[in-house]
Amino acid sequence: DGYVWIGCDDGVARFDGLRFVSFGVRDGLRGGPVRALLGDSRGALWVGSAEGLSRWADGYFTTFTTNEGLPARAITALAEDANGHIWVGSENGLAIGKNGHFAVPVGGEIFKGKPVTTLFKDRKGNMWIGATGAGIFCFRNGKFSPLNDGSVESLLQDPHCILIDQSGPIWIGAGDDFVLCRVGGQWHRFRIPRHLARPYITALAEEPDGTVWAGSISEGLFQFRGGKLAAFNAGSGLPDNLVESLLVDREGKLWVGTDSGLSRLRRKRLFAFGQNDGLGYGAVQSIAEIAPGIIWAAKANGGLCRWAGRTFSRVAAPGLDGDLRVHALLATHDGGCWVADEKELRFFENAADSPVESKADALTNADVIALAQGADGAIWAGTRYGKLWHWQNSRWTRKENFEPNCAITAIEPDRDGGLWIGTDGNGLFRLRNSQHTQFNKNNGLVSDSIRTLYLDAQGTLWIGTSGGGLSRWNGREIKTFTTREGLPDNTISQILEDSSGRLWLGSNQGVASVSKRDLEELANGKVPAIYPKIFGLADGMLSEECTSGFFPAGLKIKPGLLWFSTAKGIVVADARPHAADVIAPRAVVEEMLLDGVGFAGFQPTEMSERSPRANGGKAEREFHIKPGRHRLEFRYTGLGFDAPERMRFRYQLEGLDPDWVEAGTRRVAFYSYVPPGKYRFRVIACNNDGVWDETGATVAFVVMRHFWQAGWVIFLGVAGVLISVGGAARFMEKRRLHRRLVHLEQERALQRERARIAEDLHDDLGSSLARISLLSGLAKADKENPGQVESHVNKIAQSAAQTVRALEEIVWAVRPGSDSLQSLVEYIAHFASELFEGNTTRCRLDLPHDLPPRALPPDVRHNIFLIVKEALTNALKHASAGEVRVQAKVSMNTLEITVQDDGNGFDPNIPRAEGKQNGLGNMRRRAEAVAGTLDVQTARGKGTVVKLIVNLKNISPDAAS
Repeated sequence: DGYVWIGCDDGVARFDGLRFVSFGVRDGLRGGPVRALLGDSRGALWVGSAEGLSRWADGYFTTFTTNEGLPARAITALAEDANGHIWVGSENGLAIGKNGHFAVPVGGEIFKGKPVTTLFKDRKGNMWIGATGAGIFCFRNGKFSPLNDGSVESLLQDPHCILIDQSGPIWIGAGDDFVLCRVGGQWHRFRIPRHLARPYITALAEEPDGTVWAGSISEGLFQFRGGKLAAFNAGSGLPDNLVESLLVDREGKLWVGTDSGLSRLRRKRLFAFGQNDGLGYGAVQSIAEIAPGIIWAAKANGGLCRWAGRTFSRVAAPGLDGDLRVHALLATHDGGCWVADEKELRFFENAADSPVESKADALTNADVIALAQGADGAIWAGTRYGKLWHWQNSRWTRKENFEPNCAITAIEPDRDGGLWIGTDGNGLFRLRNSQHTQFNKNNGLVSDSIRTLYLDAQGTLWIGTSGGGLSRWNGREIKTFTTREGLPDNTISQILEDSSGRLWLGSNQGVASVSKRDLEELANGKVPAIYPKIFGLADGMLSEECTSGFFPAGLKIKPGLLWFSTAKGIVVADARPHAADVIAPRAVVEEMLLDGVGFAGFQPTEMSERSPRANGGKAEREFHIKPGRHRLEFRYTGLGFDAPERMRFRYQLEGLDPDWVEAGTRRVAFYSYVPPGKYRFRVIACNNDGVWDETGATVAFVVMRHFWQAGWVIFLGVAGVLISVGGAARFMEKRRLHRRLVHLEQERALQRERARIAEDLHDDLGSSLARISLLSGLAKADKENPGQVESHVNKIAQSAAQTVRALEEIVWAVRPGSDSLQSLVEYIAHFASELFEGNTTRCRLDLPHDLPPRALPPDVRHNIFLIVKEALTNALKHASAGEVRVQAKVSMNTLEITVQDDGNGFDPNIPRAEGKQNGLGNMRRRAEAVAGTLDVQTARGKGTVVKLIVNLKNISPDAAS
């Protein structure tokens, strides 16, 4: 399943690179120390212990004992043959398991009563069995064949472990202290050192490169490589010399189980050289390969050191004393070397054998700190004081038109004849055809202090700065990468490239290796960060600070080794491709949590889509989640054991996430809400070498719907909503039309009222004002006649009084405060009082004081008042009455007003002259206008009764507004 499983005295543990998960008796495992482990082709784990056999599959243990056919309770060895059958070695013989039952194979009786110590299946599918007292047998074509040889027969009777390596030789740990190897029919004996009486070999393992390892019960590890034996024990860093088990994982790394714990052997990628290797104390500032395999190293205070394959030594040559402060080295194509110290820049011929200084080539008093050689063989030198020198045609010349006024720290010739120059304060310059272009903080760089330059095969310039990270010039723009994007440090002192397209960056925080492709994706916004592989003190560096300020400082040599100068010597990185570098990690979803609780029945081994073995050959399991709003949490990991803490992940919930989510090193994905539907969670992992697990792991699940979320319910709901919306829209439209009609009716009523007011103004005020005007003219004409003037003035006064009354009536009729029954009755009383004031006819008012708050429209009030006014005026002018009585009654929905006099009366049946009954006709028409009835009762000599009855239900109060 991709995990490393470890057998212990109290159970087993599963390790993913960062944490252990333990399983014991409480989980259903048989008790006793674990003696054998086997991961079969179906993804199950078999555990053999002193108390029986257990199988871990589908998240639980199944146990097997002698009741299922095992020869003994104590299990000693496990293996799986080509047919998928499980072979079990015990203290009392051999058995093969089929369908959960075990039986002794045909011919296996020879092992009865014998402890089976080892089982091994070779690459051809043959099964090898070793048993104490029986020897070693090969099971081939259904038969057991013994391995016999008289020269080693006694050792073959005491086998402890077997290994058939990839090239065919047979390796056997046998006897008290022997490792046997049979190559081409000939046996080779290796006797291991011994400090105990019986330091026998307990385990054998083979690395991908053919190296064979043997673990001893008391002497540690032994390496067999190229026919030679090498020992590794507690003095070499092994936790304990009692080795009980060995395992070579899928990455080719060796795991060692000892009495003191678990170790993993990993080949070093870094090799450090310091004071103990002949370099002396202090920093190295520049490195140059003088000849293949011969390296010169420049010391800040110790002259030159030479490496020829074993150790460093002083370079002995005239002028190169041990106290010389060397800043920069440059090996030339002709086998010479330029050496820049604090005083001179000198050239040494034949540097690999007997270096001789060429005096004619020296450049004195320049303080050169940067050197480079162009494609045409010309030498360029930059000084601490900003001077640029050019060596060509056997002489030095200075570039007069280029002085940056600060130290020149790096020089990189371009392929088109140009020159890139880095400075310590003025940024980067490009010189071409006597013209120079400057790049600094104003046009793309983050820092103006350049530490190193590197021009790759694609013509891209990589720029290491002090405090400004790594910058890239691709011919169009500068893009900068800093610690925000994943670099270990913002000071990049050295840049080298390996054969795989990875940049190796020397910084103040170690050496980082990062793919140029990852940097390109970061620059294009495809990924939010990079995850370089970082080497530091834990990987063997004596100092994590790589030196800078001198150029060149780093070195790449042909075997794929990268040399970096540091503050405490030199560190060499093995950048050659290794098999483990291209092995992708395996992503596994370990837990699925629903609302913070682990999902029942979930097991990591069921989740891998890459192989049906992870689920026993069955189809991928689909989990169902009950309806409702749930929080989902997926906890995942990557099974890779080189720097697992730097492993990074991408995940996607298909059906919800539109694209991959960059999770970085985070190992959990959280979703606060997932709507109903079918989903598939996917996660992929990437190791520290930048290799992605493209297949990844998946979890398929369905979030169920509530019944009201079913399709037919939603359809009915939508239909109901549409109907409701339609009904509401129709209702609102009807209301809107009704309000429109009411508004139009109000407008019509307003127009009628305006017309009535205009008519009243014209009829009453207009005629009165015309009469006043006429009388005024007569008064002016008769000014000589005082009597006539007085008569005219009196008439003018009467007309003016009538005009005032008429105006009062009009104002009362339209005043908002007069739109009630109470106001109507009060105004009738006021009018009657004024009309009969000073007259012999008495006026009696029988009017109620507290009337219901009923609103009346202006035209209704006005018509009612005019009817009463006409009746009172007739009684005053024509009836010769002694008393006139005005009475008003109000019931629930009726208004009744009566005007009664005791005057002459008249006969209503006798026709009168034209125009004499206009008043009565007008009164009847006004009564009809207010939806009322007018009753006139009279007789000659018996007075007159005028009764107006108005049905208030027929009057709309809205019109009053």
